[in-house]
Amino acid sequence: MKKIILLIFCSFITSGILAQCSETTVTRVLLVGDSWANMIGTDNAIKNAFNRFGHSNYTFYTNAVIAENGTTTTDFLSANRLSEIETQLLAHPDIDFVHLSLGGNDALNSWHKSWSQSRTDSLLDSIYSRLLQIISFIENVKPGIKILWSGYCYPNFAEIIDAMAPFQSLHPFYSTWNAMGQPSFLEINSMLNYFSQKMDTMVANNPNVNFVKASALMQYIYGQTSPLGVPPGGTYAPLSIVMPEGLTDYPSPKVSMRSYVIATDCFHLKPEAFNFFLDFQTRKYYQKQLMDDQYLLSNGGTEDGAVSNLGDVTNEIKLGNNGNEQYAAILSFNTTLLPDTGVSKASIFLRRENLAGNNPVDSTMLIKVISGNFGSSVNVEATDLTASFDASDMPCQFGSKNANGNWIRLELPLSILPFIRHTSITQFMIVATDTSGLITFSNASDAEQAPILNITYGPQLVSVNEPYSGTSLSVFPNPVSDILYFKHPLNSDYRVELTDLSGRLLIHDSNVNQLPVSKLTKGTYLLRIITGTDTSVSKIIKH
Repeated sequence: MKKIILLIFCSFITSGILAQCSETTVTRVLLVGDSWANMIGTDNAIKNAFNRFGHSNYTFYTNAVIAENGTTTTDFLSANRLSEIETQLLAHPDIDFVHLSLGGNDALNSWHKSWSQSRTDSLLDSIYSRLLQIISFIENVKPGIKILWSGYCYPNFAEIIDAMAPFQSLHPFYSTWNAMGQPSFLEINSMLNYFSQKMDTMVANNPNVNFVKASALMQYIYGQTSPLGVPPGGTYAPLSIVMPEGLTDYPSPKVSMRSYVIATDCFHLKPEAFNFFLDFQTRKYYQKQLMDDQYLLSNGGTEDGAVSNLGDVTNEIKLGNNGNEQYAAILSFNTTLLPDTGVSKASIFLRRENLAGNNPVDSTMLIKVISGNFGSSVNVEATDLTASFDASDMPCQFGSKNANGNWIRLELPLSILPFIRHTSITQFMIVATDTSGLITFSNASDAEQAPILNITYGPQLVSVNEPYSGTSLSVFPNPVSDILYFKHPLNSDYRVELTDLSGRLLIHDSNVNQLPVSKLTKGTYLLRIITGTDTSVSKIIKH
């Protein structure tokens, strides 16, 4: 996965106001496919999810050619669409993921509930084959790219169309449903799940293709709180069904479907629901995939928690003031799992579990670090609050703090990085000042919600003598096998250097836009473009 180290500008205000920081937004995802892709793009669902999971520095790109309503896999094998996918992958060298939503229209426009199993298999196999061709094309354009096949949630034809009686045939989706033989919820849901099994096969055969199955996600989130107006009738509570297939004899609830005032959609989710859909996929896939060279989950147990100014110790990760006590959060990470490369960038991700009163992250925050542990042991203890430490500084905060379940990202200052070492564990203490509220963060009991330390390998790349502007350097392909190409908008002479992570110079040249790297061993390298006043750096993966 390509890594670009972003320059973060921070101007810290010490009068109790949150440090003011800015970040550079990088396009990491190309959104491709049918009406689900089009609406995911229109609803900004990917960017919204990334914000809520702390990755507010990442976004997506799409356009009307590569995300169009009504399209099928056959449409995407046309020369113009394949060409546009290639154009956009080359135009956005930071893209490491394709979010692909295709295949739904192939099935809805062709399948009939009366078909034999062999005829259904033939249809689904042909869709699967075309998906393989599209994915192969994408991988050939950009080797190593990751593809998330988006999948679909259950439709709701019977209930929504029945509600229009006696004018059912006027519903925009009536002809689609009727052409399939007006399948029951069980019949059409079973077919969708059967197709999903084929995608599971694709994922098993290609490590760069992924699928987060969420057929029943709308059932899980919304429930059926009022009786279903058609068979099987009845109700069930939100958050009560078992994912991912849920109740196959029920549809996605009508309340989750898109409304057009005069009619309710039978297949497409409303904006809020698409946001839930992308939140689920980000939790299950993107959250960790978007991390940098390595991420570590906090140790949990007695090694995470909080300590108060009155000596109270808890293994809940608390920050702020409950009205009586001021709590500092303590996190432990097993950084002995890191390679001996040094750290050039790091951030901590925290998930908001609960908030009482004002949000402490709105105040000035301070992070203390120690290579080893505060106090006498790795366990959280009262003496940690006044224990010695290696460095302290104020982080830049990004992501979202507005609701329970949202994540914040604390970008660690350069002064903290030298003390994140592979020779010992690393502990952090987070302090918030001038607060009148208490926030509790999720602990490490659930790996999907545990605090995360996100690491970029290498020596610190920012120094007084080496100004850094990494946002203007584009490299491709990355990972690379033979020839590395790069672009930089320089109007003056420049020097090109490729080094290993220890700084050893391996290749150098001047005023070129490519380097041969086939003779290098597999591993991680640093590409520098150097002028008299500026240095841009990008991390390169040789495979």
